[in-house]
Amino acid sequence: MVKIYIIPKSKSQAAEITEFLLRGKYLLTVMMLENCVLAKIGTKKQTNRLNSTLISGIIRSLQFNNLNERLRKMYPSNMPILYSIPIIHMDSQQSEAISDYITVF
Repeated sequence: MVKIYIIPKSKSQAAEITEFLLRGKYLLTVMMLENCVLAKIGTKKQTNRLNSTLISGIIRSLQFNNLNERLRKMYPSNMPILYSIPIIHMDSQQSEAISDYITVF
């Protein structure tokens, strides 16, 4: 299992991705944090701060590439930031419940 994080380009994209993840049974639950601050260095060496949304959830590690491909097809010119972090420990009953629910592609 891995924890995925997605940073969409807009609120509408966040809503679309969340719906896609749930309806496609990629995730049992989705956490969507709105009004997160994304900071980066701009062209004039100044820090730019943007309001953003962070989507997270747990998927099987083997599904990450499939999810990445599907998001690339959905957003070929406006791909959201997508990355994952491995889950080292998790309650076995919760892990089993998630594994039983998530569709294998």
